Amino acid sequence: MQIVEEWVEWINIHWVTIIVVLHIGLSIMTSLHVLLFKENERTSLAWIGLVIFSPVVGSLFYWLFGINRIKRSAQKKHPQILKQDFRSQEKPNKIPHLPNHWHPAIIAGHTIHPVDYVSDNSVEPLINGDTAYPEMIQSIHSAKRYIVLSSYIFDCDSLGRQFVNALSDAHQRGVIVNVLLDGVGIGYSWHKSDRALKKLGVKTARFLPAISLTSIRFINLRNHRKILCVDGEVAYVGGMNISKDNEVKSAEHPIDDIHFKVMGPVIDQISQVFVEDWFFATGELIEFPSFVQNAMKQPSNKPVVARVIQDGPDEDHNKIRWTLVNALVCAQTSVKIMTPYFIPDQTLMTSLHAAALRGVSVEIIVPQHSNIPFVDWVMEANFSRIIEHGVKIYKNKRPFDHSKIVVIDDIWSFVGSTNWDARSLEFNFEINLECFDKQLNAKLSAFFNSKKQNTLQVSQEGINDLPSYKKIRNNLFRLFSPYL
Repeated sequence: MQIVEEWVEWINIHWVTIIVVLHIGLSIMTSLHVLLFKENERTSLAWIGLVIFSPVVGSLFYWLFGINRIKRSAQKKHPQILKQDFRSQEKPNKIPHLPNHWHPAIIAGHTIHPVDYVSDNSVEPLINGDTAYPEMIQSIHSAKRYIVLSSYIFDCDSLGRQFVNALSDAHQRGVIVNVLLDGVGIGYSWHKSDRALKKLGVKTARFLPAISLTSIRFINLRNHRKILCVDGEVAYVGGMNISKDNEVKSAEHPIDDIHFKVMGPVIDQISQVFVEDWFFATGELIEFPSFVQNAMKQPSNKPVVARVIQDGPDEDHNKIRWTLVNALVCAQTSVKIMTPYFIPDQTLMTSLHAAALRGVSVEIIVPQHSNIPFVDWVMEANFSRIIEHGVKIYKNKRPFDHSKIVVIDDIWSFVGSTNWDARSLEFNFEINLECFDKQLNAKLSAFFNSKKQNTLQVSQEGINDLPSYKKIRNNLFRLFSPYL
């Protein structure tokens, strides 16, 4: 008892020294980790500054939210035979009817991500939940063998319950159903959809649960993918979560978005991403049905050449960033980008400026108001830098547009779950489709141009006219962009 009292007295006397020593020790250890594992110099400097000038708290913040690399068990434990159909070390074949200047990009693209380009696909844009959800639910109702669904947010609202009931009905019919939800994204809904599904017998799992002693250091790494595959016959990918807010005709707080219905052999690449994620989350290896090509050879009405680009803070790190850079180099006439959050790093911004300097029309549409105010402030702080060299940026006056597309010239498009910000490109697990097709590009260009009718173009005069307090606020939050 006397020893305990002496320890308490000693701590009371030396508590300042203890905190200083703890701070110095943590700061040194954390700063060394930043120097060894952070690739971006600005990000590294920002983290070291936070660690030094925020005693203890800065270090804890870094270990919780700053580590963006994870060694996935799927990388080591997956039987490699699963990937043989799409991952090849051979030189890719030339794509018919592709402009000559794109052929080197195919070689570079295959080096970036050695997944084969496959032909005879259809990729159909579905505008908002009013169009997308009925198609998705109908596909679930038509399922005969297997359904896999992955979503960042799956609200258990009136719309979410339609999906819950459809998935439960499929399960009751004998269809195998696997639903994977993100461990943080599930928290957006007070009533948990995975609990509702489990009560009905549907198998679910959470990707990196937010509350877990084994995964607390990965709390900042989220599965942002949205995947629905049915029987190897149809798939849906894009940026749309499952929420009644995406039914814009009836939503109280509408969110515009675009999703994509996919048919053709590229479905196998989409389902493989789910298989890997499910294995990582559960340790269970599932065998999803493969796409079966119709034996009757008929003229193809599915002209899209496509492949999946997956990205994440693991073995697939930086693949989407390099895919975008590779495509921007090939742009000759136009680049059209829609994204809810546009905070590109220096590499992507330089690539956009280089395209504009070559005379390419570079147009970007962002929301006038997103669902994250401080991200809007950071974007606004960057507007002067963005519009240099002729890049045009437009603010969409709709309540909130969550659409994500990239369209280059009349041939290349990039659609999926990725935003143009550090969170998507550094921390999130994402899935995109890289597509070559003039008809798809025409549809996406028309979609882009229709959105542009309801925008305000950002001008230097408008930026200069901002009140001083807003300029200070915006640039203050811009300093925190490496953490966003």
